[in-house]
Amino acid sequence: MSLSLIYSVLFLGILSVSTASIMIRYCTAPSLVIAFYRVLLTAGLAGLIGLKDRRTGFLSISRNDIAYCLGAGFFLALHFGFWITSLDYTSVSSSVLFTNLQVIFVLAFSFLFLRERVGFKAILGIIVALMGSVLIAGGDWHGGRLFGDLLALISAVFVAGYFIIGRRVRARVDVWTYSLIVNGTAALVLLAAVSIAGFPLYPYPKSDYLLFFGLALVPGIAGHTVLNWALKFVKAPIVAVSVLGESVMASILAFIFFHETLRAYQLLGGFLILAGIYTAYLNQSQDFNSTDLQCAPVPSPKNEHV
Repeated sequence: MSLSLIYSVLFLGILSVSTASIMIRYCTAPSLVIAFYRVLLTAGLAGLIGLKDRRTGFLSISRNDIAYCLGAGFFLALHFGFWITSLDYTSVSSSVLFTNLQVIFVLAFSFLFLRERVGFKAILGIIVALMGSVLIAGGDWHGGRLFGDLLALISAVFVAGYFIIGRRVRARVDVWTYSLIVNGTAALVLLAAVSIAGFPLYPYPKSDYLLFFGLALVPGIAGHTVLNWALKFVKAPIVAVSVLGESVMASILAFIFFHETLRAYQLLGGFLILAGIYTAYLNQSQDFNSTDLQCAPVPSPKNEHV
């Protein structure tokens, strides 16, 4: 599989993820309920799409990898819980930008837990992208949206953990099995949160249920599942910095649908983000070799299985 194809699919995944905040804003249900239905329906779709190979996929997973998947699902639940709630208190652009500061945590976690080396140009690209994020976020701080920004930043820590675990396990677990287990776990965690909060799961307007399904299909399957797939071939920090492109796309969509004005500092910050992503992409292209495209072998059921 060529590098250009991998990055083309990654771009489409980021575009799909960028639609999430727009759909969420149109929902009338509480944030935790939205998060629950999103991961529940994503798990269901992943199970249906990967139905043919599901039994083989489950039999080939080691106990350690199941534990990693459960951990990833837990982090994903916390991420969605905090991030979707943040959209009630801040703008789409600020929420997405603060969430995408996860690249800082991904980079740190990659060094600490995965022992991955990131080239100087990739680090430079990440710094430039973060400068753009700080520029945009800094201009929004005076608008009384600090609490929402804080919730989004907390969600960034959890999604970083989700990406790091995914990088460790995705080379050995097929994408549909991984998505089913992770989103299913997240659904159970969020169901507990919804029950504790006392929110009903129904009834809501029909438009909400259509949006729930849309969140599962577009940002969930076409978005996050594609990002999980990409983690099998590229380093976690590169996927993370690429996701910063969501900040620009989501801001544009927010302007179109909600008339959230893009000011000069937002445009400049968006440019820096794109420049940083491009720099990181070039560095990854130079360091990329055929061994990066090879998948780690899936453990045989006779070795360690569930």
